[in-house]
Amino acid sequence: MSFLLERPSTPSRSGSEPTPSPFAAPLHAALRAAAGGLVPVAVPVVVAWVLGAGGQSGWDGTVRLALALWLLGHHTGLTITGGHVGLVPLGLALVPLASTWLAGRRLARIMDPRAERIAAGASRAAPARLSGRSLGLFVGAYTLIVALASLAAAMPGLRPLSAQAVLGAVTVALVGGGTGAATYRYGGLRRAVLAAERRIPAPVRDWVRPAATALTAQLVVASVVVVTLVAVHASQVMAVHRALRPGVSGTAVLTLGEVLLVPNLVLWAASALVGAGFAVGSGTWVGVTGSHLGPLPAIPVLAALPVGPLPGAVTGLLAVPVLAGALGGWLIVRRGGDATARELVTRAAGTGLLAGVGGGVLAWLSGGPAGPGRFAVVGPSALLVGVTTALEVGAGALVTVLAVVAWPRFQGATWWARLRDAAEAVAAQGDQAGPAGGSAAGGEAAGEREQPDGAVSAASGTARPDGAAAPPGDARTPGGSAAAPGA
Repeated sequence: MSFLLERPSTPSRSGSEPTPSPFAAPLHAALRAAAGGLVPVAVPVVVAWVLGAGGQSGWDGTVRLALALWLLGHHTGLTITGGHVGLVPLGLALVPLASTWLAGRRLARIMDPRAERIAAGASRAAPARLSGRSLGLFVGAYTLIVALASLAAAMPGLRPLSAQAVLGAVTVALVGGGTGAATYRYGGLRRAVLAAERRIPAPVRDWVRPAATALTAQLVVASVVVVTLVAVHASQVMAVHRALRPGVSGTAVLTLGEVLLVPNLVLWAASALVGAGFAVGSGTWVGVTGSHLGPLPAIPVLAALPVGPLPGAVTGLLAVPVLAGALGGWLIVRRGGDATARELVTRAAGTGLLAGVGGGVLAWLSGGPAGPGRFAVVGPSALLVGVTTALEVGAGALVTVLAVVAWPRFQGATWWARLRDAAEAVAAQGDQAGPAGGSAAGGEAAGEREQPDGAVSAASGTARPDGAAAPPGDARTPGGSAAAPGA
């Protein structure tokens, strides 16, 4: 009956399907990633052209426009007549990033010889790591496709910048594909992020979570601000929509473009919360205290921007980055363990520094030139946002650390312990005042009568017959001998 105990063998990859080529598989994954990112961008453009919203351009111009928009999602600048377009809707940038992530995850699974056995539960081995050669071939093939697309998208009045296209393709393929491969390797995106966090050097690793927490809190508040502005100025936004008269297909494309621009608006609101503000054209500025605007681009959602000075109560939003830093400081204290006060203060300063770097990078990604003339300056200043974020988040984290941990440690006791000791001292003085006012006999009798109600516990001290309070743990029996610990 030994055959009943034998586990049925799972067919290996070599027996059921051919082993993937180490060269063909990355190339095929790059093609899938490029197609997966281009199709969602091209479909709305082609549909709008078919329905007549594309003007007098032919099908070849429509295809080139779709390629140009896809390249814009890789942070590729577009040279147009009289100016330059570098403002990337961050929702559009997520499209190629997501497609490369999916392709990298699938490539790692294909190149893993144990993938089928792991999926069937026949092996407890961990998924294999994608080799550097396979990832490099994937990145190289994807970059080549993007470079060829930048040459094919050129047409009169519009030309992509090929150097930026290559740099953007390398970044997108490396980040997206590498993250996708790590997601397969560690069994989930969260585990992959935790594994990447463990690889960060120790001093900086302690700053990552508090800084990310502070930035996330700012972005949440900034999202609420954007939603509030759009809701309050909904009539102005709809008025601009009606004035443009885009038609049914044009309205769909315009609305889609506004949705893709929402992440930029949130980051612009976050830059206003730190006091840096942002511009919507040269000579303009929008902040928490008010705005100075000129003619705006024909994007209806921009009609939700405030005009003129704002109420003084709105300036209270400037406290958001400091409060976000305080939240990061609380996380530092909570995860501090046995760290000394100096180490906690260093982590608070590092949290502010890292948050400033992250805020500056996000501000840089959210802005850029949006056309010729005055629209060459749109978005926040990355340097100013980074500096102000670092100072405000660092200040909030530092004050929290000092208030919760460092100051009590320097004083030798916590404030609530000192308050408790003071209360016990006042209670002890009140117990001594009663017996001192009468005769010795009367005082002793009164003390005996009041002992059940006014006796002091052994933890805080026991009243002696002479009126002095016995120290903690010095409780004695009526006969004068020390009470046994278990009495």
